[in-house]
Amino acid sequence: MSLALPFTIVGSATLASRVTGFLRDILIAATLGTSAIADVYVAAFLIPNLIRRMMSEGALNAAIVPRLARLEQEGGQQAARGFSDDVLSLLSVVVVVLVIVAEFAMPQIMAVLAHGFRGDGAKFADAVLFGRIAFPFVGFILIVALMSALLNAVERYAIAALVPVVLNLLLIGVLLGLLVIVPASQRQAGLVLVSTVLAAGFVQFVLLWWAAARAGFDMRLRPWDALRGRIDPAARTLLLMALPGMVIAGSGHVHMIVASQFASFEPRAISWLYFADRLFQLPLGFVASAVGVVLLPRVARALQQGDAAAIADAQSDSLIFGLLLILPAGIGLYVLADPIVTTLFQRAAFTSADAEATAAILRVLAIALPGFVLVKIILPTFLARERMQLPLAAVAAAIAANVAGVWLLRDSAPRLAPAYGVAIGAWANAILLMLAVNGRFVVRRATYWRLAGGFAAAIAMGIATAWLAGLCAPLLDPARSFAVKGAALAGLCLAGVAIYLGLARGLGVIDRAMLRPRRAG
Repeated sequence: MSLALPFTIVGSATLASRVTGFLRDILIAATLGTSAIADVYVAAFLIPNLIRRMMSEGALNAAIVPRLARLEQEGGQQAARGFSDDVLSLLSVVVVVLVIVAEFAMPQIMAVLAHGFRGDGAKFADAVLFGRIAFPFVGFILIVALMSALLNAVERYAIAALVPVVLNLLLIGVLLGLLVIVPASQRQAGLVLVSTVLAAGFVQFVLLWWAAARAGFDMRLRPWDALRGRIDPAARTLLLMALPGMVIAGSGHVHMIVASQFASFEPRAISWLYFADRLFQLPLGFVASAVGVVLLPRVARALQQGDAAAIADAQSDSLIFGLLLILPAGIGLYVLADPIVTTLFQRAAFTSADAEATAAILRVLAIALPGFVLVKIILPTFLARERMQLPLAAVAAAIAANVAGVWLLRDSAPRLAPAYGVAIGAWANAILLMLAVNGRFVVRRATYWRLAGGFAAAIAMGIATAWLAGLCAPLLDPARSFAVKGAALAGLCLAGVAIYLGLARGLGVIDRAMLRPRRAG
């Protein structure tokens, strides 16, 4: 069957998480604005958010899914699921040690993540406190990610993709309470929010444990056996492989960490980057998560079975699905950056100057979208074969390009330089992987015609949407009510989607056959 259906299932679940996360961030903007506490809150969650986003896009899949596919082929389902029990036990020990070390080393961690805070003693102290409260969430994320990878390996995607919504719903409820029922100072509000995130991590853990057990996994924690070496030695090897796999699959978020580090030297810049990134993550999360989670299990299984036709079908579907969605999304974000930011964020503590700066950063990040998606599409070609050297080298080179780009632009565009670095790094990674794939990424010939048509439709949509936005400018004026601005913005977005779909259908880019089962070859 075409991958369009599982892509849509995972993408839609991820989009639900992104939308609720976006509503959460609108409320955070109204509660904390771009204050010092907002910067502290963002800095405290740089690592948890990095790991959470990496996990949501299937970072652990890179190591676990190919190994389970091979074990199932060689020893049957029982061998694969027994091995997963050993991995879970060992990971539980690693998580406890990691959290304890991070709690003691939080001042040093914050000095690296937000070096610019060190000039303000109170701000740095709050960042350390918030970081200590937030970091145990990382432990829950890693265990939840392992259970999600196990479910993905047996192609049960929905529950793992929907679980992140729990975090957002809990935070939305707490934020509404802080804004409406029990108003608090910004510092008190920040402390309540980080504590809520920790509670949400535990709830996610319980839900995924139940889902994995229902899927047939034993889910028995044996930490003492792990400490005494009474588990399969291959479990240690797999977790060691998971480290480079996480870096490779989550390289896009590493770029954002680099950008945040540079942004911390400019007042309020780290908050502007954060809110721009939240908008940027809406389309990227839908596409990148779907491709990262769904494509690798299909390619790994086909590779173990020696089915070249199935591999070509999977790679063709991912290229079509990914680029035909991300191209119009990127152009739409670029064209509508100003009305999107002013409509959704500009109120209360979030000023017009904040909106202008955030929109400028968003336009730069929009340029990076196709690069990030290309990376997600090409990576399974390497990961399914458990070959990580070239992707790791590409990530390292891309991060170097990111840093070099920021240094070159830091004087001429200090506020935008971190975002430009992200875009440079994303495209450097994509180009290097395209050069390194060396004929192993095979797609159907018709795919290229569809991509050309989709690109033409996206460009035409962007031109038409920009013209319509000019006509709607009076309705999008920041002085207008949220209802008026929101309706005008929604109308522009729907018009853009209609234009794109109409052109794509007319050019033969989209048809119902994309969702139907098909024969290989």
